[in-house]
Amino acid sequence: MSIGTKKLQVLHILSQNLNNPHPQLVRSHDIANQLNLSLSETYLLLKVMNDQGVIESNVDHQLSLITRKGLQYLNREIAL
Repeated sequence: MSIGTKKLQVLHILSQNLNNPHPQLVRSHDIANQLNLSLSETYLLLKVMNDQGVIESNVDHQLSLITRKGLQYLNREIAL
């Protein structure tokens, strides 16, 4: 699976969280399980995505939320 595909899948998972009446931070462990990735690979992916501004995560990348920029990116990619 390419990094671009993984990135879109993470954004999709985080965007689904927004459907909850009270969205919560999403645990990296849950993301890793859904994507069948190791935690170390997930942390690295989340760090890159945080640096790009498409998600916000805490310092150790244990908890994440999608940003407005991430939603825009996801919507653009889905429209293609």
